[in-house]
Amino acid sequence: MAQDNTEWLDIEDIYERLGKKVPRDSIREWIRTGRLPGYRPGKVYLVKKEDFEKFLKDSRIQPDKD
Repeated sequence: MAQDNTEWLDIEDIYERLGKKVPRDSIREWIRTGRLPGYRPGKVYLVKKEDFEKFLKDSRIQPDKD
């Protein structure tokens, strides 16, 4: 059987990675609404690190090109 090397982040990990500037409730809402792909095996929300990185990249605001 192949080993799964997926790195998982929980709400606290994401909160820390965002420099504690985004409320935990906002992160939970992103997951609940599907904006940030996540899983809830039990009471804990989990997000694949690669999904979080894509979410950040896709959330970037591009500067206006004048």
